[in-house]
Amino acid sequence: MSKQNPSDFNKYQDLVPDLTDWNNFILRDELLPDLLNDDLSDILYWAGKNLAIKFPVTNSDLPAFFATNHWGTLNKQKESSQKVVWQLTGQPINNRLKMNKDCEFMLETGFLAQTQEQNSGSLSEAEYKKKLTGGIEITVVTDPNQPAPEQAENPTVVFPQTDPE
Repeated sequence: MSKQNPSDFNKYQDLVPDLTDWNNFILRDELLPDLLNDDLSDILYWAGKNLAIKFPVTNSDLPAFFATNHWGTLNKQKESSQKVVWQLTGQPINNRLKMNKDCEFMLETGFLAQTQEQNSGSLSEAEYKKKLTGGIEITVVTDPNQPAPEQAENPTVVFPQTDPE
């Protein structure tokens, strides 16, 4: 049996006040990278798209969806006919980055890409980057010349407006 290093428990102690963040962190940023290795980014992106299919929301309801699911505070920064730039900030983001500066945000990125695709009817893809000033910037690009693949009909989920965390 291997000995536990006392410093291994610092991550837990840092997040004890917010167990929601702890659960998010332990699964997404500790367990999944060990299980998925090099496939982590691709699988998280696909998982985000899959969740958006199962829980479709309108673009205007995205901030409430993100807040409700403790994914952070989502704000639209820029929008054109083919591109939307979102900023993801807040305590859940700060906690995840504090605990693991290499954590992935592909789940959120895939969710935004698929939501845009469903709402626009055109193929959409997204990428994220970590900002030096804090937070995550997610850019969703839509190709109006490429129709979105057909999806099974799902009812749109409506989330009540909540105050950001």
